Amino acid sequence: MPQTDRLVPTNDFVLLEEAPYEPYDKYKGYSHIIVPDRFAHGPEDRAVIGQVVAKGNRCRNEVITVGCRIVIGKWDGARFPRDGKTLVLVKEDSILAVVT
Repeated sequence: MPQTDRLVPTNDFVLLEEAPYEPYDKYKGYSHIIVPDRFAHGPEDRAVIGQVVAKGNRCRNEVITVGCRIVIGKWDGARFPRDGKTLVLVKEDSILAVVT
């Protein structure tokens, strides 16, 4: 997709900017081991935290607003790389929690 295209969620979809994940050794507080880059995600399927960029016109939950941080499952949504960031398009029902 050309960089000029915009993603505008429709219906009950939410577009979020995925926060960069923390490497596994830092996440677990390990300072005595070296983890190769290809294993930086670790053995756990950590949830994804992101900031809402836009939401569709049929989103019902008023707690989910543009700018709030939300949690989704690791494998939920469709991912789109943009300008060094990752945008994720998920259904509103896939949102697990709002980070306060």
